[in-house]
Amino acid sequence: MTPRKVIILLIMFHLITLRVAAQNNSNGLPAAFQSLIGDLKLKVDTTAPPEDSLTKKIRILRAERGSFSFDSVIKYQIVSQQANDTKRPKEYYLNLLDECQHGYAHHQIENILINLYRQCFTEKEVDQLVEFYKTSVGKRMMIDIFMITATAGAAIQQIVKVTSEKFDQKMKAEEKKK
Repeated sequence: MTPRKVIILLIMFHLITLRVAAQNNSNGLPAAFQSLIGDLKLKVDTTAPPEDSLTKKIRILRAERGSFSFDSVIKYQIVSQQANDTKRPKEYYLNLLDECQHGYAHHQIENILINLYRQCFTEKEVDQLVEFYKTSVGKRMMIDIFMITATAGAAIQQIVKVTSEKFDQKMKAEEKKK
């Protein structure tokens, strides 16, 4: 996998944490991301991956990434949703979180992620990633890139919104001229 594709995958991960909405294409990927990635086609698969050395190494990699994993993103999203929900009881979210961390939903999510990693990385690349995340720079990168993305996310979304509004105004002005 090229460094460009790794960076794009990391950006996708962080944008997902910010709940960026985009139109999906047939691969289930936001269309804008698909155009950036090019020929990288991922297939969402909930079937259990083979219990081979690559799967074991992917599990190690996911554990090494620590607190900024998809599991923490799911927890963050559930807690955020709960904070804004006045209709459902607290137990609803406790049960939802438990299901996503330990139940059938957790197994499906785990299968999806492992299968996606298997599509993107070779065993050698997973070994290299594990080694990288064990370094102080690797550990720091996950924290810093998350903070940078989270900090910039709202501002970037606002810039896109304002720019979109300007384009809408420009289109309306051009239509009036016709």
